Amino acid sequence: MSMILVISGSPRKCGNTDLLCSILKSEIEGMGEKANLIRIYDYEIKPCISCRLCIERRECVLQDDMQKIYPLLLQADGIIIVSPVYFNSVPSQLKAFIDRTWCLRGKLKDKIGGVVVVGRRYGHFGAISTLVSFMLKHEMILGMRGVIVFGFRKYEAKDDVDGLNDTRKLARRVVELIRKLRKTS
Repeated sequence: MSMILVISGSPRKCGNTDLLCSILKSEIEGMGEKANLIRIYDYEIKPCISCRLCIERRECVLQDDMQKIYPLLLQADGIIIVSPVYFNSVPSQLKAFIDRTWCLRGKLKDKIGGVVVVGRRYGHFGAISTLVSFMLKHEMILGMRGVIVFGFRKYEAKDDVDGLNDTRKLARRVVELIRKLRKTS
């Protein structure tokens, strides 16, 4: 059984981002795989201080809750990040998480990745670019180009039928790619 890590990058609980994470988790588990959902804002994550010690030590020297997240990233067969759009990008805590994964370079290679962003009618591409760049920097394999869901008010995303369908399609594609890679190994 594969394990797919679904990461919520939203500070708001029970909003559009969490709704999309729940859809992803349900779809993945409906296909007989395990989905582990975490909320970045439930963790204390310090920003990267660019000390560059991770280059020689191959681990981050900052001590915080990232030590709980690193093993989840390494164990996962797939990683899907769901983020609200903040100023045409991702929220600061999610960006801190991304920056702090530099110590894992080379260790996320060939994991299957996917991104979903939710927001008003603008700014999605900047947020997708940030998340896709994170995955490509780690040499992950993208399941899709990125899913855009429209929604601003609480649970407004449930009205974006195409966005919800694309979210489910992404979950299925990530599982499909993991299974294909498993067969060839």
